[in-house]
Amino acid sequence: MPYDVFIDTFGARWQDAPPPRYRAAVLAINLTNTLLNPPDDPALADVVARQTGRDAGVRDYVLGTPGAARIIADAVHELTALRAATDVYHPVQLLVSCWYGRHRAPAIADAIGRRMQEAGATVAVTHHHIDRPPVPRKHPRPDCPFCAIIHDGAPATIVREWADALAIVPRSGGCTEGHLLVLPKAHVADFTTDPVVSATVQLRAAELAQELGGQWNYLTSCGEAATQTVFHLHGHLVPRTTGDDLALPWTHPTRDQEPAR
Repeated sequence: MPYDVFIDTFGARWQDAPPPRYRAAVLAINLTNTLLNPPDDPALADVVARQTGRDAGVRDYVLGTPGAARIIADAVHELTALRAATDVYHPVQLLVSCWYGRHRAPAIADAIGRRMQEAGATVAVTHHHIDRPPVPRKHPRPDCPFCAIIHDGAPATIVREWADALAIVPRSGGCTEGHLLVLPKAHVADFTTDPVVSATVQLRAAELAQELGGQWNYLTSCGEAATQTVFHLHGHLVPRTTGDDLALPWTHPTRDQEPAR
């Protein structure tokens, strides 16, 4: 049976997986910043992370979010108008994205698909990333000193703040003058937990180092054996000068000091 409406969902987060191919007149809905509905309860968020937009509880939660009904109605109106403006041999396509492609986009896309079918369209709905593994949640941890700085106002010397990261002076003062820590506002344990968050932290560190000028080491760790002591991702931005005699963590120290952690 030929389809005259294709609806494809995907997660904007998945850099290794390109969006669905264009195969028709295209409409696009990006729900990442237009339909904000993360549960406030971390325990609930962990449950939801393991489900998808096709599970009844998640589906009803998404569709009940303020703004969802308007998004669906507008999409149905525009798809209907596009169908009326083309013939049967020229289908229309709707791309619906959210950050992970598992919750908001599938729930909204399925609702749009049902509405279009009720209007007489033949619809194919494909969820490209719905089966991707859930990413660990990033809620603040009560025992994390960096979360305490970010969310609870714990004392810290903040050098720079972005929407997604902070640059602070280490409490110990650092291993050289100008030593900074760059950390994400979202709680992730280390640089292997969420590659997108890790890339964001390094991007912010690079922006700051470029702005400040000079020469730098950028170092980060994963696990106790790699000298990690605070299990909230952070990158050490360490200024360097010729002859400073500062040993990297994997070399033998040339002066009596602990390696930077």
